[in-house]
Amino acid sequence: MNDSEPVRLGFIGAGGICEQRHLPNLAKMPGVELVAVCNRSPESSRRVQEKWGFARTADDWRQIIEANDVDAVFIGTWPYLHCELSLAALAADKHVFCQARMCMDWAEACQMVAAAGSHPEQVTMVCPSPFRVRWERTIRELLASERFGRLLSVAVNSMTAANRDPHQISWRERRELSGLNILQVGIYAETLNAWCGDYLSLTATTTTPLQKFDAQRRPVEIQIPQTVAITGTLGGGVLSTEFHTGLAAEYERAEIVLCGSAATCRVDLLAQQVELFPAASSSKTGEVIDSVGDEWQVEAEFLAAVRSA
Repeated sequence: MNDSEPVRLGFIGAGGICEQRHLPNLAKMPGVELVAVCNRSPESSRRVQEKWGFARTADDWRQIIEANDVDAVFIGTWPYLHCELSLAALAADKHVFCQARMCMDWAEACQMVAAAGSHPEQVTMVCPSPFRVRWERTIRELLASERFGRLLSVAVNSMTAANRDPHQISWRERRELSGLNILQVGIYAETLNAWCGDYLSLTATTTTPLQKFDAQRRPVEIQIPQTVAITGTLGGGVLSTEFHTGLAAEYERAEIVLCGSAATCRVDLLAQQVELFPAASSSKTGEVIDSVGDEWQVEAEFLAAVRSA
């Protein structure tokens, strides 16, 4: 594909992150043509079409996969369709951008990786962790510096109220829609592995203590844990501890703490900054070493890869 040709996109699923991040960014880019969208209902498809300027809507996702005027497919559905849609798009010689969470389970992930390997001429991309992308350069530089020293341990604290309402059950709490994905475990795992190396071992304890009810106030079994405690080792034998819960009332936390031989670093995802606490300092207040990070370029990187394919 030469630079003068537009990259023609079809969207299957266009809620949540697609409208918050992907579509606004794509709308600013030259050489992008929004060809077709298929959402959960004809009404929501038309709303997305009118808001973002898609040329048409589709009543069935297969119409987008099979369309001759679509070069790449953005998959923004819930995870239960990610594998099926990705395999179908690759089989139809389409480039694929798949929203995280990647899929339902390990078996589906293996199918997707194998399919991507069988279509090396097609670009495949899973949406990365936004805070991994934003702070990765800063953290990598810090971990390689004498200022931080040798990495000794890592701690994650992820606390929200996302699961706290007993009368609200989101798709993230329904295994038939979300698969084996649990809270924000995956997005932090991706980030830790990118920054600190792969897990060498893992142990987890899970619990689901809050009873939930449907619209008729009947008890509903929630199969996805509401709280998870994880311990493990990363590359080099570095100990990692993680606490994830969706039951925190008025006490949201989102942070990664890296302890080094010369300093401790805290990545505060709510305050959107990276702080450093030198071991030799008597101050209890950390030094903010980055409050900007790197700009989100994910959509641009995907389009550049498609043009180069």
